[in-house]
Amino acid sequence: MQQTRQTLIERLRDKYDEESWQTFTQIYQRYIYVVIRRMNISHSETEDLVQEVLFKIWNKLPDFQYSPDKAKFRTWLSMVIKNKVLNYLESSKSHKNKLDKAAAQEVKLYSEHEVDSIIQKEWENYITNMAMERIKGSFPGQAIKVFELTLEGKSIQEISAELGIKENTVYKSKNRVKAKLINEIANLRLELE
Repeated sequence: MQQTRQTLIERLRDKYDEESWQTFTQIYQRYIYVVIRRMNISHSETEDLVQEVLFKIWNKLPDFQYSPDKAKFRTWLSMVIKNKVLNYLESSKSHKNKLDKAAAQEVKLYSEHEVDSIIQKEWENYITNMAMERIKGSFPGQAIKVFELTLEGKSIQEISAELGIKENTVYKSKNRVKAKLINEIANLRLELE
């Protein structure tokens, strides 16, 4: 059973609650990695930055005051990621400017708005993919395949012919999966944000 975020955050106030920290990293580490990688930072530097972000979170969570009526937990998490990335990019740019520019790889500086956009887009993708993984086992037969084919832009008629099922079945399957996915995304938002 998945814990609510508020319960997990409360448990993480104890810095040495390894089980809660493991749960937290299983949920958020991949998301943090994807956000940082999207800013054209190398894999190894991204892994270092992910660890720095996680350490900062681990260090600050005991003092974090969770108040869902004022702000989402994800807002605070996004600020930690954004500040770490912007500081890294600024220091990298400064360091690279001191080196021979011909030999140095140019580092793109992102505005705060660009970083916020990347963070938001990656969060939407992350939540949607997580929701899709969670609902896959809920549908027998080809319902998930039907939905995936609609996402590829195929028509009801094309899917019917490709999978050898009735158009009405395609339509019903698509709508059932879509409804379940929307519901699961809403649940994950409540749980993780």
